[in-house]
Amino acid sequence: MDTTRHRTTTDTHDTEVRREVAGLHSRARSLRHQAESLDELLALTYRRRASELELEAWLLEVQFGLTVTEAHTSAA
Repeated sequence: MDTTRHRTTTDTHDTEVRREVAGLHSRARSLRHQAESLDELLALTYRRRASELELEAWLLEVQFGLTVTEAHTSAA
């Protein structure tokens, strides 16, 4: 079996997952920043969605055995 090809495929997949995780965290940060300038009801919705995105990122990290980021206290 060609382990080099398997390793490259795995590395590529890990890179894609890491990119997706980074994108989810970025979007969550953006939503939290936008929430600062919105009325309270809409801000709450933005923060809730940000928490959902952070949870999704954490689940991907756990599922694919990536280094798990620290929990965000802002989700509490």
